[in-house]
Amino acid sequence: MSGPTRRPRLPIAVDLFVAAVGAFDVWCYRDLPLAPWEVGIAVLTAAALLVRRHAPIVAFVLTLPAAAVIGALLGPMAALYSVARSSAHRGIVAVFVVVLGLSCLFTSDDDGFSLGDLEFLLHEIIFAVLVGVGPAALGWLVTTRERLARQMSEIDRVYAHERTLQVAAARDRERAELAREMHDVVSHQVSLIAVQAGALQMVSADQDARSAADVIRKLSVNTLDELRHMVKVLRAPAGADEISPQPTIEHLPALLSASDLPVEQIGELPTNLTPSTERAIYRTVQEALTNVRKHAPGAAVTIASAGTDRTVTVSITNAASADSPIVLPSAGSGISGLRQRAQLLGGTVTAQPLSDGGWTVRLQLPRG
Repeated sequence: MSGPTRRPRLPIAVDLFVAAVGAFDVWCYRDLPLAPWEVGIAVLTAAALLVRRHAPIVAFVLTLPAAAVIGALLGPMAALYSVARSSAHRGIVAVFVVVLGLSCLFTSDDDGFSLGDLEFLLHEIIFAVLVGVGPAALGWLVTTRERLARQMSEIDRVYAHERTLQVAAARDRERAELAREMHDVVSHQVSLIAVQAGALQMVSADQDARSAADVIRKLSVNTLDELRHMVKVLRAPAGADEISPQPTIEHLPALLSASDLPVEQIGELPTNLTPSTERAIYRTVQEALTNVRKHAPGAAVTIASAGTDRTVTVSITNAASADSPIVLPSAGSGISGLRQRAQLLGGTVTAQPLSDGGWTVRLQLPRG
């Protein structure tokens, strides 16, 4: 919570209303004008009802004269309700129920009170029991309801936490299974490519073939390193920090050099970028260069970088290529993956063809 909560004003208004009703009840039981001691009992009852939330037992004791002497019951009943709401000892509440019932039963009445009248006596006993038990039962009922509501809220929180743990466990299992598949299948195939490229580099007499084999071997080794890193990330528990190292903009020169494409860089990226922003820039440039090698082999590439106080923009543009595209297996999800990565960072990725037959990919991210 941002700060302390204010005490609601509604209970204060309710206390004033209950105190007024208690005093009015005393006034209703006597003919006007009230005697001074009767006025004192009315004032005492009203004052006691004002403190019934903070000192319910004291309030009940102070309202007893209204019931025992005058016969006004609303004040003691309200105080007994507060005692039942606040007291954890049922025995104390039971004693107060008996006291209030006896006070009600033996209150003097102007019309007389005949113990010989059995029907009248039974009626008075039932009334006294209801006067004493009713407020206590209502107080216990409200307290029990609030306790059950708190327990249900706690149970809901526990269930929500368990569901979160179950989802995390299922995600961990899926990540572990994916890591196994990547390690067992992709890693094996890329390792064979690296071995075959190394063997070709050793036995080939053609210098161009040896250079191409060397590039293939280096790319395969780098791919294996990144694959091992991704396997470690997938095997890490959900929510854990990402395993270092991760590619940053410092790795861009090596990436451009390994692309075997004529690349021209325009502008500079700002410093002090967040690791996630640098990683998004690197992956965007990497994916764009991969697409150029596949769809426009040998085409010239221009990488334009710019930054302001709020945003960072990187555009990768390639010219049209005279060579035919290289047909390679592709899931077609490279650009969509870049868009999702950018959206997680609050940015955008656009990719569109140019009128001269080229293509451009533009990444824009917030500076933070």
